[in-house]
Amino acid sequence: MNIPLIIVVLYVILLFGISFYVSNKQKKDGDSFLLYKGKNGIFVVASSIAGLAIGGASTIGIAENAFTVGLSAGWYDTAWAIGAVITAFLAVKYLRKSGYSTISALVNEMYGKKTSFIMVISMCIIQSGIIALQYKAGGSILAALLPEIFTTESGTFFSFIIFMLVAMIGGMGSVSLTNVLNLILIYVGVIVATIIVLSGHGGWGAIQTLVAAEPEVPYMSLTEGMGWIGIISWIIVMIGNTNSVQGVVQIGLTGKDDRSAKWGYIIGAVLMVPVGFICALLGVASKALLPEAAAAEALPKILMSIPPVLGGITLSGLWAADMGTGCSMIVGLSTTVSSDIVYRLPVGQKLQNRKAVVNKIIVVLSSIVTYLIATQMGAILGAMQKALSLAIGTSFIVIGALLAPKFSSRKAGFWTILASIIAIILWNFVPSLTGIFKSVGIFMVIVCGVVFIIISAVDKDKVQINRQ
Repeated sequence: MNIPLIIVVLYVILLFGISFYVSNKQKKDGDSFLLYKGKNGIFVVASSIAGLAIGGASTIGIAENAFTVGLSAGWYDTAWAIGAVITAFLAVKYLRKSGYSTISALVNEMYGKKTSFIMVISMCIIQSGIIALQYKAGGSILAALLPEIFTTESGTFFSFIIFMLVAMIGGMGSVSLTNVLNLILIYVGVIVATIIVLSGHGGWGAIQTLVAAEPEVPYMSLTEGMGWIGIISWIIVMIGNTNSVQGVVQIGLTGKDDRSAKWGYIIGAVLMVPVGFICALLGVASKALLPEAAAAEALPKILMSIPPVLGGITLSGLWAADMGTGCSMIVGLSTTVSSDIVYRLPVGQKLQNRKAVVNKIIVVLSSIVTYLIATQMGAILGAMQKALSLAIGTSFIVIGALLAPKFSSRKAGFWTILASIIAIILWNFVPSLTGIFKSVGIFMVIVCGVVFIIISAVDKDKVQINRQ
């Protein structure tokens, strides 16, 4: 009897139960399907934003990175948390006040249609990359911990199907409620795994031996492995991501009032931090116990040896991390496509009274496209950073307009986002840039910052923002 598989199947059945429950409550409300405005209290908002943040890169990706940089790999989740707190006081606050449903619509008011158009393109690229990475990470987890059932390819396909169905059946409502379950499973899974690996498998003793044998590698340092440049780079990327990516900011609209939205993000940020460093510690322990294994293989191999019931819980917890991020981003991408593309077209305007069906179709199509992208993805953490760094350009124009409207130029919006797209292309095809800037985040900040500041300084046509 494959107990871990049974636990995963029970988890999936529970997810579908929640999704159908929410779907029945919403009935044929097309707007509520994608937005779920004003329905969630503080804890559900906190679980939603934490569930979104704690994905494949925040668990398995961190554990892999810890092989070379030690505990400092955990700063990925802390950077996310810092971005979430800032978002509570910036993008979420102003989007709720504006009455708009998307960041692109808010940008349209501030910068005009030209900038909004390229913003939509950028949003679709960013969110598609993130979703595709969650499929891939989910496939890797299932293949590693249930090798007799899944290959990486079949696990990726299975993840795509389940993520798509949860998002398609219940929309943002089911994503919100399932993230409560996901967050519980994530915490139980990683804590159980850590206790077993450190005590039952001799992981703590192995770490001490490893540290003594390789003193040149700062395995147990919270900062030295990544270095402050790398840490600051992640923080910059995440501030950009959280303040401008639709799937992140949209969760703020689900808060039943401004207080629920703000404190939900703050509490969610607090919940993000421990998971990152716990997973980093697991990664170091995996390196110590299986020094010859590849980074991507060591942790799954160790987890396969723990008792079946605990293994099933851990597997569900790691996969739940992907589920929370993937489903939230699918809904966010679908909102961008529907509100900023489909319903602005002449044919889309005729479909307004059929939103309930159209929005579900958009979710399915968005999921299929991102699955096709997933089949072409590379390493999880590196690809994630490149996808998220594209948000730096969009964050410059959003944060710039909200904090300094008298300085920010309308023309700077379009050219800054265009510069970010060109910059990410150059980063991928000009290898020498990595030797100069060390981090894609630093490179993007310099490029986007220079373009935004110079154009804003010389152009007198400033942004229009309604703060009422």
